[in-house]
Formats: sequence, structure tokens, C-alpha cells
Amino acid sequence: MKTILTVKQVAELLQVSIPQVRRMIANGELSAMKVGREWRVPKAALEELFERELL
Repeated sequence: MKTILTVKQVAELLQVSIPQVRRMIANGELSAMKVGREWRVPKAALEELFERELL
């Protein structure tokens, strides 16, 4: 099963604010899916973000 993270968990991992993570999702910088009223981020999307930023 793939790991899915909440916006709060992503913010803690990236050491940024929750609104910043939401902006990253809105701008297309970070892939996410809407589950009910909340956003969920696949761990693979976070790993892709890291790889893009390192290059």
C-alpha cells in the first residue's frame, strides 16, 4: 500500500507552514488528491519534489 500524507505531515517534513503546502498544491508544485474536504499527498509526490529541487 502506498503511503499517503496529510497537509500537516507534509508541512512538518518540509518545515514550512500549512498554508505554504496548500499553495504548493494549488500551484501544481506538489501533486495531491482531495479526500472529502482535505488534501492528501502521496509520499511518491513528495519524493519527486525532493528530486526536482536537488537537480
